[in-house]
Amino acid sequence: MSEDKRRAVLNAGPIIHLSEINCFNAIEIFHVVVPKAVYNEVVRYGKPGSKELRESKIGVIELTEDEKVLAKRLCDLYRIEVGEAEAIAICISRDYELFLTDDRDAREVGELYDTEVHGSLGIIFRAYREAIFEYEQVKDAIHSLYRKSSLFMTKRVYERVVRMLEEYRETAQSDREGTKR
Repeated sequence: MSEDKRRAVLNAGPIIHLSEINCFNAIEIFHVVVPKAVYNEVVRYGKPGSKELRESKIGVIELTEDEKVLAKRLCDLYRIEVGEAEAIAICISRDYELFLTDDRDAREVGELYDTEVHGSLGIIFRAYREAIFEYEQVKDAIHSLYRKSSLFMTKRVYERVVRMLEEYRETAQSDREGTKR
């Protein structure tokens, strides 16, 4: 593990969605852990990403008693799933920088507790910015997330994300050309 990787807690959504489009390896840009509930949700039920998760070096976290109490409170207060609540509890109690989820309600709860939240699209963009993925690979991944994966994405969001990718690419090319001069 490189020292510059940001520490993140992963929920089931990005595991599932990125696996559906063969981009699970994008998660490797972070030092990632999953709570036991998320691991069980994906692996026990044979969801997409179960094989990738089992074979990965992603750490599986057992919650402390205090974290279990906090997770239960988050479930009760905000009506979020156990895996999401456990992931947020780990972020809060263990000072993880990021919470990776595709669930809107869980995202909002994470942000309430001052946790930086990103989903599958954010993970793919970061992989592009860090030159792990090439432009065409990212463009295909965004299209596949929209058309082929189980991730819910509106056409408006899809179009906005494609525009952002194009703008980023143009800016990055301009920056590279400027430094060559």
